[in-house]
Amino acid sequence: MKVEIEVKVPLESTLEEELKKFGVEKYKILRESIDARKKPIFVYKILTDLPEERAKEFIGKGIAREHRPVPEIHIQKIGKKKRVLVVGTGPAGIFSAFVLAQAGLDVVVVERGKPVEERVKDVARFWKERRLNENSNVQFGEGGAGTFSDGKLTTRVKDRKKYFVFKTLVECGAPPEIMYKSKPHVGTDKLRVVIANFRERLKKLGVEFRFSTLLTELSRDGNRIVSVKLKDLKESREYLEEFDFYFLAPGNSARDTFEMLKRAGVELSAKPFAVGLRVIHRQKTINRIQYGRKWFKNPKLPPAEYLFTYKRKKRNVYTFCMCPGGYVICASSEKNTVVTNGMSNHARDSGYANSAVVVQLFPEDFGNDPFEAIDFQRSLERAAFVVGGGNYSMPAQTVWDFINGESSSDLIEGGYIPEIRSARLDRLLPSEISQPLKEAFLHWYERVSFFVPSNATLVGVETRTSSPVRIVRNEDFTSVSAENLYPVGEGAGYAGGITSSAVDGINGALSLLERLT
Repeated sequence: MKVEIEVKVPLESTLEEELKKFGVEKYKILRESIDARKKPIFVYKILTDLPEERAKEFIGKGIAREHRPVPEIHIQKIGKKKRVLVVGTGPAGIFSAFVLAQAGLDVVVVERGKPVEERVKDVARFWKERRLNENSNVQFGEGGAGTFSDGKLTTRVKDRKKYFVFKTLVECGAPPEIMYKSKPHVGTDKLRVVIANFRERLKKLGVEFRFSTLLTELSRDGNRIVSVKLKDLKESREYLEEFDFYFLAPGNSARDTFEMLKRAGVELSAKPFAVGLRVIHRQKTINRIQYGRKWFKNPKLPPAEYLFTYKRKKRNVYTFCMCPGGYVICASSEKNTVVTNGMSNHARDSGYANSAVVVQLFPEDFGNDPFEAIDFQRSLERAAFVVGGGNYSMPAQTVWDFINGESSSDLIEGGYIPEIRSARLDRLLPSEISQPLKEAFLHWYERVSFFVPSNATLVGVETRTSSPVRIVRNEDFTSVSAENLYPVGEGAGYAGGITSSAVDGINGALSLLERLT
């Protein structure tokens, strides 16, 4: 009888030693986490097969519970030959294409950016020579913005299709431990390999990829999209093409796409988002906070993470997209702007930790106009470019100088790519953002003083936490403006992060398959 057993493993022990106490030799790890509330311990959920009598004895004592397997996704073959256009190769786009192709539909994927191998070179050139390619950068290209991130897969989504996402990524080369880690991540270095392998897998299913291809126009006839205009960016050539269904999975930086949708009469709405800064610490500082002075140097413990919140009457502050052992990177997608993001390799071995620290903003702050929100983002990004020196260096200020309104002369010495430059971030940000940030850091300092050491450094600006735009859709995932248009993913306003975007793309695809059957 297959049962699940929770096992606690102290630092001085091993999982095998603890399982001997239960008489278990053969097992599979279902989940691994760390409980660091007192002395850090590893907590495992393992799957094992026991004789029925012994299994029932364990269940009766509360030691074990009967195993509940994750249900498989059933993808039914579609007899009708339909053509589907998928716009965007981020998680939502690529997973919707995967499901649709398995069902036997004719799928074409277009991406304004380049394949990941070429995209990596463009980003490296930007960081080294400060020459920005506006269609191939940290935001745009195969894999989406998550390609240059920590590759974090943690999500609040309860949908068990997330295990289908993890399993698929492992089959394409992701580390197997993402199947059971409580806070799984792939790392930007390994993601690049996974994305290329995933593309080849989709090609074998018959998916056609068109890179450096931009969606520039939708043509509607009543409540349907009848054709699209696509632009080959390499040849600077536009052409019309017709499909039966259209999956729109833009990144949250696809501002020109949102403007095109507005011109086409597709209903959009404003949604909440957040803006702030990135904070860099030495990783050992975070390890000491989370694991304690006695244990933070233990080699068994991974680089520690954190999640802080500060609640106010309005505009709560919270940390977001924390990257242990990573870098703050310049992630611009428009010329003469500076945008920050966090990125880590799988090993998380930079010696520095960073996280976005952001303040809530609401539709009513911008008259419920999503394009006013985009203009606000852009104005901050342009100002950051100027105060950073005009060469894509990221403006920076120590936390204490930010709080006290002073210039910084001693910034943190690492943990960023390509460069930071001392600037008055406290003056750059409007008071509705800077004041809550100051309050939050003082609040956290009172509770965890180590979190605000003298050299903790803020870097700006963090504006692309999520899309300020939502492409309004029905419960069946179709746009309210076009019955054959399926907006999915983070850029469409329905997800946040790699896993939830992938699941949203899967659910949109399954909705179409149900409709066709």
